[in-house]
Amino acid sequence: MNKFETKTFWEQLKKRKVVRVALAYIFVGWVVMQVGEVVFEGLGLPPWSLTLLIVFILLGFPISLVLSWAYEITSEGVHKDPAGNIESLTEVETYQEGAPSIAVLPFDDLSEKGNQVYFCEGMAEEILNALCKVANLRVASRVAAFQFSGRQADITEIGKKLKVKTVLEGSVRRSGDNLRITAQLINTRDGYHLWSRQFDRKLADIFDIQEEIANSIASTLSLSLKQKHSSAQQHVDPKAYDFFLRGLSYFARHTTQDNVYARQMFQQAIDIEPEFGRAWAGIAYTFGFSYMYFNATEVNLIEAKRTSEKALELAPDLAESHVSAGIACCMNQDYKKAEADFEKAIQLDPKNYEAWYFFGRTKVHEGDLERALKLFERASRVCPEDFQSVLLQAQLYTSLNQKAKALEVTRLGIERVRAVLELNPDNNRALNMGAFALLRLGQVEEATEWMETSMQNAPMDSIIQYNGACFYSLAGDVESALDCLENCLIKVGNISREWLVHDSDMDNIRNHRRYEEIIKSFPE
Repeated sequence: MNKFETKTFWEQLKKRKVVRVALAYIFVGWVVMQVGEVVFEGLGLPPWSLTLLIVFILLGFPISLVLSWAYEITSEGVHKDPAGNIESLTEVETYQEGAPSIAVLPFDDLSEKGNQVYFCEGMAEEILNALCKVANLRVASRVAAFQFSGRQADITEIGKKLKVKTVLEGSVRRSGDNLRITAQLINTRDGYHLWSRQFDRKLADIFDIQEEIANSIASTLSLSLKQKHSSAQQHVDPKAYDFFLRGLSYFARHTTQDNVYARQMFQQAIDIEPEFGRAWAGIAYTFGFSYMYFNATEVNLIEAKRTSEKALELAPDLAESHVSAGIACCMNQDYKKAEADFEKAIQLDPKNYEAWYFFGRTKVHEGDLERALKLFERASRVCPEDFQSVLLQAQLYTSLNQKAKALEVTRLGIERVRAVLELNPDNNRALNMGAFALLRLGQVEEATEWMETSMQNAPMDSIIQYNGACFYSLAGDVESALDCLENCLIKVGNISREWLVHDSDMDNIRNHRRYEEIIKSFPE
């Protein structure tokens, strides 16, 4: 047990009152033995009676400690102690002002046909994921860093906008199985190269190249990259890995059609390499996301469960396997199993944003809004550029009638939204969710403009349309809200009933006759 784990364990013992219970038990036990010695003798009980009393007291000691760990005695009775939640036990790094930081940009495609963009993005994402394992290194998220793909931006400007001290950029020239990869680490303050390297290798060497680049960066920044040889570093057939990278590229776009393309790519990777755990996790994500965001069919639900179970079987040490399983269990309303999967994912990778975020969404489905708030807060700390987990907190604070807190996190959320839109004005998710933040802040005209734009851009996106229903409900436009909600069901698929019934944004339309008819059509 390391120093942090020891400190955390001791804090938990105190928080759960285990130490207090232990001291109280020892004192009470000593008093009982003193009284017993006098009383037993006066009653003429046999000598072994006192021995039996001492044995019972000793046996009760560990039992009392276990009960004090698991349960809390309050004025309202005995309750299961929530202090053992993963958000209480897992530390999320708080980066100091002078801490090392880096953004990994998509590598430039210098191939003759210019058709290797997916490979370049995949290379950068794999290196980014490896660097996320480095302690005390802040890594700009994929969403933030990849906004600069194909843009002629000054390194100093990138550093200021992403708030990083260094940037990794590079290029890929691919011809068949031959690769020429260049990479350079640049100081954003003065533009000087801190490290650079060129690799002339075969496609089969791609894993070694990625590892060498990540290790070189960590060494240059005087940090330690702890390698863990598990299924996460599984070396597979290069052709299967190529399809896997294609799948990642499609999946990152989060549209209905791209989700289907991603599934096809992951499936081709599995066809070549049936034991490729990461590809199984990838395909499980596509089914889970399809059910959650695009079309809640029984087929998507069944396949999400089947493929995530396969991912767990082949890659049990991969956080993504447990996240995909958690999503599938949530959709199956098996919340206890979902919680176990998300907690395991966080134990494996505390910096996994999806684990915190979808754990939070699961708790909303379950109706545990207080816990969901804590999980969304952790997600927002793991990914400081993320606006979704912040704006969902505003919604939950509103549901809990904490209006002041809702406004506070709304202001933070809109700051993050504007930062994203400054880099990518076409980010539809940012426009859609940002409209809510503006509406809560009283900026109705701009809010309506953002919402209408996002809905026009994605007429077949169920989440966008559902958010439109919430928006118009909050704005008092009942008919438009009901039209959007009905559209989610008839044209697109459907939204989870659990989420709908706990969503305070719908309060203004709940008593409407059309609302009652629509909600009856949603699956139980």
